[in-house]
Amino acid sequence: MINGELIDLRAGAYEARIATQGATLVHLRHEGRDVVVPFDAEAAMPEGWQGRALVPWPNRIKDSAYTYCGQTYPVPCNEPATGSALHGLVGWSDFAVASDTPQEGELSEVPLELALPASYAYPWALEISVRFHLDAADGLTVTTTSTNVGAAVSTRATTGAPVLDGVSAPAPYGVSCHPYLTRSVPLDECVLEVPAALVLDVDPHTMAPLGTREVAGTDWDWRAGRLVGATQTDNAYTGLPEGPWSVTLTGGEGGHSAVITSDVPWCQLYSADRLGRPGVAVEPMTCPPNAFNTGEDLITLAVGESHEFVYRLSEKA
Repeated sequence: MINGELIDLRAGAYEARIATQGATLVHLRHEGRDVVVPFDAEAAMPEGWQGRALVPWPNRIKDSAYTYCGQTYPVPCNEPATGSALHGLVGWSDFAVASDTPQEGELSEVPLELALPASYAYPWALEISVRFHLDAADGLTVTTTSTNVGAAVSTRATTGAPVLDGVSAPAPYGVSCHPYLTRSVPLDECVLEVPAALVLDVDPHTMAPLGTREVAGTDWDWRAGRLVGATQTDNAYTGLPEGPWSVTLTGGEGGHSAVITSDVPWCQLYSADRLGRPGVAVEPMTCPPNAFNTGEDLITLAVGESHEFVYRLSEKA
């Protein structure tokens, strides 16, 4: 129970394991080959947020505080090295398996549900569903749906949601995921392809955004696909194609590719340097780092409104 309940899914040559804590993808394999870096969920916690759902913001909030509609909210700092609030509020929460999930037989799908209450850091209540669906042809599709179900009012001693024209302001919102693509060989030996034209530079000490620039002519141009070698990255990328786009990691025996597909405007890449470079974290994001302060590509959810985020993981020959 270190990572909550563990659920195994199977479909054709694909198999996946899901942990309820953090709605976490523990492993995904195709014909016995790892598509994502796995971990032993029965004995250990994941490294580097492996496979976790990132809600209601991805990446970092600078200085662990944000100002929204004139109100400032302190957020718990969980990355002391940068002073940041990292990866939202649900990564260590235990989701529940939906009550209508079959209790017997082999599963190819599981929906997980979580009620996130309002807090001093985030005075909106969300109902969150993460549905994992494994298909023999298409691989694993993960759909995260969040609904704003209420906004806390301010009291004498507590700052609730801001009020605009007599109505509670909509909830600021962003979402992502944290799988590490792998080919079960060192990342340096793999070819990475990312269809992003822009990279976000960051302050090396705080990881706060400094501004985007063209990838052309830099070490962060992956558009044609190239050997990773010793290149390091922990950056957000944008300038992605309209509609679905894919990031591909190719290498290892047989030259198969691990593929992640989404349609959101941002993608964080992390070369997992602190983990020994077993793969690359590829995090499709609806907004860039620190969006709760900048407002860039920030989603807002009025009470009763929902947002759906979808990504797919697969292996291609």
